[in-house]
Amino acid sequence: MLGSMTRPSMSCLLLVVLIGTSSGTDVGNSTKSEEPVRNAKVLADVPSTNVFIESSELAVIGFIEDPEAPEVQEFNALVNKHPEWDYGISTSKEVLKHFKIEGNTVALFRQVDNKRDDLILKDFPGINIEKLFRFLTINELRMVTDYNAVTAIGLLNSNIQIHLLLFIDKGSQKQEEILKEFREAAVELKGKVLFVKVDVTIRSNEKVMSYFQLKRSDLPRVVIFNSEDENKKIMAAGPITAKHLKDFCYGFLSGKNSEEEQDKKEEKTEL
Repeated sequence: MLGSMTRPSMSCLLLVVLIGTSSGTDVGNSTKSEEPVRNAKVLADVPSTNVFIESSELAVIGFIEDPEAPEVQEFNALVNKHPEWDYGISTSKEVLKHFKIEGNTVALFRQVDNKRDDLILKDFPGINIEKLFRFLTINELRMVTDYNAVTAIGLLNSNIQIHLLLFIDKGSQKQEEILKEFREAAVELKGKVLFVKVDVTIRSNEKVMSYFQLKRSDLPRVVIFNSEDENKKIMAAGPITAKHLKDFCYGFLSGKNSEEEQDKKEEKTEL
């Protein structure tokens, strides 16, 4: 499985966002200074590195060829200030050769689409915590990803083009129950469909809801969407269970319940 995690070339859009971003708020100071120092897990060989990657939904590894480079301090500071990810670090020549590392690199391994994203630090002079944090946030796709303006970039850059969107108000009493079913379905469909939660209480997400011609009174509601051809289908109202979600996704993947197919059925009915 790990062998298929090829090293991609970073898109121009990601480069522009990463280099040009202004810190705006000091994302590097989200953890109190009195908290104990956190360290990345030391990965001494290839087997332990593979186990670390396979055991984490999102594994962040600092592959360090030059431990004295100033960027290494920024990575260590990131580990302390942003505990959202599982961090590893390796200086082993064997490990670096196995993962085809050319210079100090921060790599993010995602289980949801079996993808690896690399940030080669020498290509970004003056890299800091804020930019490292943004790189990870942009590429942070989980079994269920929270949709926002930043994660949208990672979703569009993913090689998985089918997205299942759950439109929900975070104040909904059924949210936890629905998300449990959503996660269960996401595990089975890993590598085929990206599962995305769209919180409509976030103002910018209202535009996404309106694109699918949904209103708050319709929620919670599930939509499946192909980001390549923009084909979409709204799941019928009713209980949102793992079984219903899986059946809905497999139907769309097979072309049985696409919007285009539905339109053809309606045309036949009219005739």
